[in-house]
Amino acid sequence: MTSIQRGPGLYEFLTEAELQHYFNNFKNTLKVQNVGQIKFVADEDLQAMGMSRPEIRRLKKYFHKYCPQTYLSKFKKILLIRKDGLDSPEVVVPDDAGDRPSVRVPSKHIIPADAIVINKELGVGEFGVVQQGVWTNEEGERIQVAIKCLSKERMQTQPMEFLKEAAIMHTIDSEHIVRLYGVVLDTNALMLVTELAPLRSLLECIKEPSLRVSFPVTSLCHFSIQICDGMSYLEGKRLIHRDLAARNILVFSKNKIKISDFGLSRALGVGKDYYQTNFNVNLKLPIAWCAPECINYLRFTSASDVWAFGVTLWEMFSYGFQPWAALTGQQILEAIDEPNFQRLEQPEACPKEYYTIMLKCWQHDPAKRPKFVDLMNILPDCKPEQVQVVRECEDPPATPGGKRDRLQYCVGDVITVLDKRWQEPIFFTATIEARDDFRTSGRF
Repeated sequence: MTSIQRGPGLYEFLTEAELQHYFNNFKNTLKVQNVGQIKFVADEDLQAMGMSRPEIRRLKKYFHKYCPQTYLSKFKKILLIRKDGLDSPEVVVPDDAGDRPSVRVPSKHIIPADAIVINKELGVGEFGVVQQGVWTNEEGERIQVAIKCLSKERMQTQPMEFLKEAAIMHTIDSEHIVRLYGVVLDTNALMLVTELAPLRSLLECIKEPSLRVSFPVTSLCHFSIQICDGMSYLEGKRLIHRDLAARNILVFSKNKIKISDFGLSRALGVGKDYYQTNFNVNLKLPIAWCAPECINYLRFTSASDVWAFGVTLWEMFSYGFQPWAALTGQQILEAIDEPNFQRLEQPEACPKEYYTIMLKCWQHDPAKRPKFVDLMNILPDCKPEQVQVVRECEDPPATPGGKRDRLQYCVGDVITVLDKRWQEPIFFTATIEARDDFRTSGRF
């Protein structure tokens, strides 16, 4: 376990600068926890607590002595300010677009670096390494957290994008979206501190054979409603995710999931219904999850999130198969775009009604795709029928190859009916959910 190194002691620093009488103002009013965070304090705030201009100059002189310029100098426009009527300052993240206001993160969610202990690495995300650790909050409570650390390469190129992600996440309050606890701003560290999902991503869970018993079709249907609820919330907030996929759905229990990773999110401006990004060498598009307009024109909307939702459903009901696995990015575009209009085939364990929803999500014209709020009204009624077995299976003879093409079931098994084909007298595609087993689809 490693703790994040704290900067010079704040009181000692102020004493050397002969400003120790402002210590309580820094700690309690400006919420400054260490010397490194002084970089984010505005002159107006220093003046408001009674500091004279010569004292401000002396503060800056000693600050530069202890904290030489680093990548954080790129944050010179990020200021700790106080709004009228508020006790705590806010971190202001300016937007590159002139027609959108700056976004703010209340300073009460700035976490001191020495309150974080890092335990182990979990993986690599959009902006850098994701680690597991412990956060000790102001009440002394120890909370298991995920820590998204800005990579050294990104420090010089995209620190503002990282803080924009934090600002966006802080505005979100949904039970099906990962919660942001706070941001660590330090001279040597920049990171987001979020909820920790104990069971990893949904993709990892459904691909693991030993875990599939915990994720039958009915659970996947329940998860689809939770994902749709979270995306409907984003849609209502005029936010686009741009990277919705099973890998970015985190599992908190066998009944609870949350949407994560806003590494590609952008807040939509008033009067705009899409975010037009620029082509650049760092642009990474998840092609297999992208709608045609995303690939062709880099046009991202809530409608393109709906397309990705359809692909995410396909991943779930195929139990982690890679969409368009055999195709290159160019071949995927040629397949889904006009004039071919190809679509992913129905997974074996997918209820017919859910595949119908997928096809609606994959309408070529974005205007014809359903909105998430509409899908929220549809999905609860699409749950497949379930029946309980009351009589033993009359086992038919095996095929010449020794395999049986009919579903094998026992008394007490719960059968989930995926499809009914009434052209044949008794022909269902179904899955079985037994007490200690999960056998995938078959016919009877």
